[in-house]
Amino acid sequence: MRPLDYLRILRRRWWILVVGALIGSLLAFATRPSESSVIRATAPRVAFRATHTLETNDATSGRVDFDRYALETIIGPIPDAAMKTLNASTFPTTITKQDAASTSSSGSSSGGANSQQRTQQNASDPAVPKVRAGKGIITIYFNGSILNQATVAAVPDPATGALAISATGGRDIAPKVANAFAEELLKSLEARVQARFQASIKNTTGDRDITEVQLASIDSQIAFATDPVQRAQLQSRRNTLQSKKDALDQSLASLNQAGPDPVPLKTLEPATVTREAIIRSAGGTALDPNSRMIVGGGIGLFLALAILVITELLGARIRDVAGTESAARMPVIAEIPVVKMDRADRFQVATSAEPASLTAEAYRSLRTSLLAMWQRHPRNVALSPGSGNGNGNGNGNGNGNGNGNGHVAGAGTVTRGRPLRTLLVTSPGPAEGKSISVVNLAAAFAETGVTVIVIDADFRRPTQTRYFDRPRNPNLGDIDLSCEPEDLEAILQETEVPGVRLAASAPTKSDPGHAIAVAKAAVAAATQLADLVIVDSPPILLANDAADLALGVDASVLLARSGWTRRSGIVSSADLLRRLEATVIGVVIVGAEHGVRAGYYGYYGYYGYGYGYAHPGEVSILQRLMPWKASRKPQPRPRVTTPGPAKGTSSPSAPVAPPAAPDTDDPWV
Repeated sequence: MRPLDYLRILRRRWWILVVGALIGSLLAFATRPSESSVIRATAPRVAFRATHTLETNDATSGRVDFDRYALETIIGPIPDAAMKTLNASTFPTTITKQDAASTSSSGSSSGGANSQQRTQQNASDPAVPKVRAGKGIITIYFNGSILNQATVAAVPDPATGALAISATGGRDIAPKVANAFAEELLKSLEARVQARFQASIKNTTGDRDITEVQLASIDSQIAFATDPVQRAQLQSRRNTLQSKKDALDQSLASLNQAGPDPVPLKTLEPATVTREAIIRSAGGTALDPNSRMIVGGGIGLFLALAILVITELLGARIRDVAGTESAARMPVIAEIPVVKMDRADRFQVATSAEPASLTAEAYRSLRTSLLAMWQRHPRNVALSPGSGNGNGNGNGNGNGNGNGNGHVAGAGTVTRGRPLRTLLVTSPGPAEGKSISVVNLAAAFAETGVTVIVIDADFRRPTQTRYFDRPRNPNLGDIDLSCEPEDLEAILQETEVPGVRLAASAPTKSDPGHAIAVAKAAVAAATQLADLVIVDSPPILLANDAADLALGVDASVLLARSGWTRRSGIVSSADLLRRLEATVIGVVIVGAEHGVRAGYYGYYGYYGYGYGYAHPGEVSILQRLMPWKASRKPQPRPRVTTPGPAKGTSSPSAPVAPPAAPDTDDPWV
């Protein structure tokens, strides 16, 4: 779409933007934080960080696994034991714990951002050893308050042989928490050393006891042995067991003398008040309620705009000549501009009532395009110059004398090819301007002296009688399939437009097959009574009527309403007519906007397809705000008599009154 199309969309759907902005503002107001939350979020806070530094014990032999010790400081039984100690001895209050961050070899965790920030702070703090990236953090809350909390981080550095356990929180909380976690880590390491020592003692003692039992068994065997060789073998085995027992006794004595191994870590410097580092966190900013509602309204406006544009793009409606020709793969022969009309003028034939209007000029242009395109259409078989077609013009008396006209535009005109005698007007769907285009096109042809018969073949929702202000009887339902010109003459009604007569539609409850067959027979008979026959048909995609009628006329035109007809509808309609091998002159865009600030022309709705009589764009803001304000009253039309019947029938002596106005406006027309 072009930028101008987006502006037109906003002009028609501006209320969606207003609703979106209001919804956004209401949601922002409903979800505003409480006053206490705003105070806590915006108040500046001062946090203290205390660090308990551990180093490698010189008496320890072997490698110290600093990474594992840092992980155990924040995950597992050590933090639980530390919080129990704090709760029991230091802080008689309730303590809760936030889930510890998961670790990996690269030091990533769910609290990685905080850990990285804290590592950077540690790197710039001379009170903390220069250690590598931490393994994670854990946060504990005292009294369940976020304002009274402590964050613990364990940062190892195997290169320097140090492990820094830092706690960030209040002045009194931070050092006690750091020391508690460090002490619990040392207790855990000491317990492991003691467990390993006791296990070694137990294993050595067990082996010594087994050896003593084996020696006692050998001694009993030696006492009863009589064979010198056997006695010598038993004595050798006893000597071996005795040596093993002496070694186990010596090992057990060495273990008892040496005692357990030293703890791999020891405290280098505990966390104290004098070694705290002050960390200031600047208070955040909170939006006041008015600003919050403005921001929410802006977000709602943006979302509504996005939804509106996406909806329009997915709809892919016809809007310009290039898009229409691309979809239909046939030329656009005319554009009928959008014109604002009052509600009372909806059924006015503008070409006849206002000959100097923009609408009248547009339909005259359509008339010229139809004649020019028809003469150049490949389906139009060229005739020799001056040859007549043998069809006579009806004169109201049922005569059928030929006049030898070579063109429908006027008597005595000679052109190449056969003249256009029957024209079908159809569109993909409802509310696309078929009926109003038929009556105005008929008036435009009648201006040139051409006699025109309008056949309303849309029996599902007939509207031509309302445009011409004629009664619905007589109509096509009064004739049968063997329709002769005299039979059609009997039901034709004169209209206020000179040169235009109307064949009203069959009743709405007629059998569809019979009604269309009668309409096709009437079209064939009408060519002997007028120069041009224009047929108003139902939408081609909603009923099969238009497809049947398209095969019985000289040519058809396909209407598309700008901003209303979907591109898929034009594509399907054009493909259907192409498959039927129907002669289509081109496409007419109805409601085209060329800088005219107006609503749509006031198109009719269609029976049984569920839409209103007009596009919302034709209703002004003033009419929406004040729906009780009545439009100007329509001027009454003079009564006219019905045309004389065909020869051999009786003529009514009294004039026929126009149809009575309905009780209420019909919103489906």
